Amino acid sequence: MTQFGGASQPHADATDPGADCFDVAVLVEHELTGATARRIVDMYQMKREPLRYHVVRPLGAGPTEDAWEQAKLLLQKSLERLEAMRARTSGTLSEHGPIEALSGVIDATHSQEVVVVTRRHRLDALLHRDWASQARSRFQLPLVRLVDH
Repeated sequence: MTQFGGASQPHADATDPGADCFDVAVLVEHELTGATARRIVDMYQMKREPLRYHVVRPLGAGPTEDAWEQAKLLLQKSLERLEAMRARTSGTLSEHGPIEALSGVIDATHSQEVVVVTRRHRLDALLHRDWASQARSRFQLPLVRLVDH
């Protein structure tokens, strides 16, 4: 896994489980749009404690160097969109599949909730093979699925 600290917070602080924050793991299939970043931040605006969003982008096994560079750029743009709304962030690129990558972030950050952001996959959702369904069956955490357009 490759980890990135958000521009507004150093990475070491972003994953410190001893810090007094409400941690949210955000599994993304693609770059977050501004509208989706806003929806994520708005969902948690009523929390009293400070929030941190830990964005994870899985690449799967054997990605090329170009794929890593592209994913790194897209992850950084996603972090910047969240940070533009004053969100504290960290980011992770993973060579693992989506659920394994998410599990690593949840364990490392002690996240209390999960947000899964994907494009619409009707057949996968119908068959419960989509990322959100897989995450619900694996983790005992509140989970929200957002469909990015």
